[in-house]
Amino acid sequence: MTPTALADGIRLADPAPHDLVLPAHRVRSNIPEDQLPRFRDLTWRLSCMTHKDTVKPEIVNWARCPEPLRASLMRVGWAVMNIPAPEVLLRETASRKVMSPRALRLTFSFWIDFADWLVKRGITELAAVTGEDLGEYAEHIRTYGRSWDHDQRAAKTLTRIWGYAPFLLPQDRLVMPPWEDPAAVMSDFLGTKDTPSDGENNIPIVHPAVMSPLLVWSLRMVLDLGPDILAAWRERRRLLDRTREASPRGDSQVVVDYLRGLIAQGKPLPGFSGFQEDAIKASVRSRGGKGILPSLNRQFIAGTLGVHADQVTVAQRRLRHELEPHHFGLDAPLDVPITSRIADRPWTDSLDFDEITFLVLHLSTASLITTAYLSGMRPEEVLHLTRGCCTREEREDGTSRYKITGRHFKGVTDDEGNAIPEGEIRPDPWVVLEFVARSIAVVEELESGDLLFSRSFSRGHRPSAEGGDAVPSDMATKRIASFIAWANQQAIRHDRPHELIPEDPEGPVVLRRFRRTIAWFIHRQPGGRIALGVQFGHAATLIGESYAGRSKADMLELLDFEKGLALADALAEARERIADGESVSGPAAGRYISAAAEFENRYAGTYLGKRELRALVKNPKLQVYEDPKAFLTCNFDAFKALCDPDLELGQSNTGRRRTPDRTRCQLACPNISRTDSHIASIQAEVDKIDADAAAGLDPYPIARREQQRRAVFVEIIERHQSSAIPGSPSSEKTR
Repeated sequence: MTPTALADGIRLADPAPHDLVLPAHRVRSNIPEDQLPRFRDLTWRLSCMTHKDTVKPEIVNWARCPEPLRASLMRVGWAVMNIPAPEVLLRETASRKVMSPRALRLTFSFWIDFADWLVKRGITELAAVTGEDLGEYAEHIRTYGRSWDHDQRAAKTLTRIWGYAPFLLPQDRLVMPPWEDPAAVMSDFLGTKDTPSDGENNIPIVHPAVMSPLLVWSLRMVLDLGPDILAAWRERRRLLDRTREASPRGDSQVVVDYLRGLIAQGKPLPGFSGFQEDAIKASVRSRGGKGILPSLNRQFIAGTLGVHADQVTVAQRRLRHELEPHHFGLDAPLDVPITSRIADRPWTDSLDFDEITFLVLHLSTASLITTAYLSGMRPEEVLHLTRGCCTREEREDGTSRYKITGRHFKGVTDDEGNAIPEGEIRPDPWVVLEFVARSIAVVEELESGDLLFSRSFSRGHRPSAEGGDAVPSDMATKRIASFIAWANQQAIRHDRPHELIPEDPEGPVVLRRFRRTIAWFIHRQPGGRIALGVQFGHAATLIGESYAGRSKADMLELLDFEKGLALADALAEARERIADGESVSGPAAGRYISAAAEFENRYAGTYLGKRELRALVKNPKLQVYEDPKAFLTCNFDAFKALCDPDLELGQSNTGRRRTPDRTRCQLACPNISRTDSHIASIQAEVDKIDADAAAGLDPYPIARREQQRRAVFVEIIERHQSSAIPGSPSSEKTR
C-alpha cells in the first residue's frame, strides 16, 4: 500500500521510493512488473499504459527538472496518474478524469520548464509561488513565439497542479492561477488569439501530382510484381529452413565440390549484392585485413545444399588457395521465374537472396498505402488490422462486396467520457475495393503473426519495450519515403519519366494525409458528399465532410482548396488553348477569353498555395468549369445558370456558393462556351455515329436517338464555324 500523509481525512500523495508509479489497472498486460517505473526512478516510461499496438515511447526524464522542485513535481505527477481528477478540473471542457500517456508527458514537460523559470527567480517551493508570479510566467511563455493554443495548454497544466491541491502535501500546493478567476479570461494574460480556431482540419492533402504516380506504383507492386516477390520470399524461407537442419561432420566436402563445380562451369560463386559487399569489405578493412576476397553467401549456399552454414565457412577455408576475386558473383539469384513485366520487358533480371528482404518491405509498404488510401481509414485503424479482417460477401445480384472489420479509436469513450485506450471493434465494417482486399491478402502471406503491418520486416527488429508490435506512424513514414525512392529508381530504369513521384510541396507523405486526400477526390465526383459520409462512417454528410469528427467543422476550407485546384486546371487549359490559336464560340465566349487572360496575367508561372487558390474561388470572373462529357466549358454565373433550380423559381440566393449542376446542363444556357478542341471532340463523336449507322447494328430506337444527337452536334459545329471569336487578346470581346 502506498504510504501517504493524513490531513482532514484525505490521504495525501506521498509515495515511497519503491512504489510503482503507474496505476496497475492502466498498465499493458504483457509488461512484467519489474520493468515498470518506481517512484525513485528518474525515468518514467509512460507508454507502458498505451494499449495500442502502434505504441511509441512516451518517456518523462525527471533529471531535467531542477533538483529543488523535482521531488514536489514528481509527487504531483504521481497524484495526477493515481488519483481521479477533482471536480473543479472536470468543469473544463477538454479535461478528463484520466489523461493519456502523451498528454501526461507533455504536461510534465511543461512543469519542468516552469520549474526552470521558478528556480532562476529564486523560488524553490511550489507553495511560495504567488498569483503575480503565475501572471508573469504567462507573460514569459509568450516570448517563446509559439502558437496561442500551445501557450494556453502550457498555462492550463499549472491549473491542474492547483486543482489537485487538496490531495497534495502543503509544500506541493500551488495558488489558484489568476486566469482561473471567474472575472478573467486567458487573453488577459496571453494576448488576443490571432487566428480563432474554427475546428478546421489542417492536414494537407497529398498533391495529386504525387498521389497519382504513388498509387500507380503501389498497385503495380501489389497486383503485378507481388506474385514474383512472394514466390521469391517463399523460396528464401525454404532455403533458410534447410540451414537449420542438423548437418553431419564432413559435409564441407559437399560444399567444396559444389564450389569447384561452379568454377569449372565458369559460373560465379553466390555472393552479396553490391551494398552489402561494400559493407563487408569496409568491416574487414577496419580490422586490418589484407588481400581481401569477396564473401560467399553462406546462408544461400547452405540452404541450396542442405547443410549448416558453418560447413560453408570450413569449405571456404579449405579452398582459400584456389579462390580468386573474379570467381565471386555480386548476388545470389533465387531459382524462381520472373513472370511480371513493366511495359514490354521483365521488371527485373533476377531476384537476389538478400535483396528480396527489401522488396518484401516495399511490397508490405505498397499494401499499406493501397489499404490506407483506398479505404479512408485513420492511421491507427489500418495499422491495427489483423489476419482475417477482410471478408468477401456474395450478393444476390451476382456482385461481390469486400468488407473490413477492425478496431477504431477516435471518439471511443467509457461512460465517464474517458478514452478507451484499446479502442473497440467498429460497429460498421469498412466497404472497400477489390484492390484493397488483394493488398490485404498479400500481407497476410508475408506476415507470420496476426498483425498485418508489423515491425517484423525492419532490419534489426526486436520487440518494442512497451509491448506493441505494429508499425508506428513515424516508421510508416520512413517506409513510404523508402518506397518512393525505390519506385523512382524503377521509373528511371524502365524509362518511364511520366511515372516519377515528385517531392510533395507540403512535406513528407504521411499516413494521416491519405484519408484527407481520398476525401478530396471523392468529393469531386457526382454524389461525392453522400459517398463521403457513408464511407467515413459518419451519420451526417456535414460531419462526413469534416471527417475529423469535430462538430464545428465542415469541409468548406478543404472544398475551397480542391475547387481552387480544379479552377486552376481549367483556366490553365483555357490559357493553353488560346495560346495555341484556338477560337471560341458560344454565349460566354468573351467571358472565357477574359478569364484565361486574367489568369495568365495574375497567376501564370506562380506557385498556387492556399491563399491564391482561395482568391481563385472567390473571383466571380474566373468560375470556369470543364465538362468533357458535354463537350463544353461552363463559365458559371449563378444569375444566368439554367441548371440552377432556384433561379428558375426566381429564388436565387446570392449568399450561398454554387457550382454547376452537370446533371441539369441545358444547351440554351448563356454560360456555355466552346473551343476548337471541343468542336474536334464533337466531330469525332459525329464520325462515330456515322460509322455505327453504316454498320447497321443498332436497334431502330437507338439508331434514331443517335441521329437526333448527330443533328444537334452538326448544328453546334456549324454555329462555331460561323461565329467563333479568335482567342488572341487583340480580338478579345465581352458578351
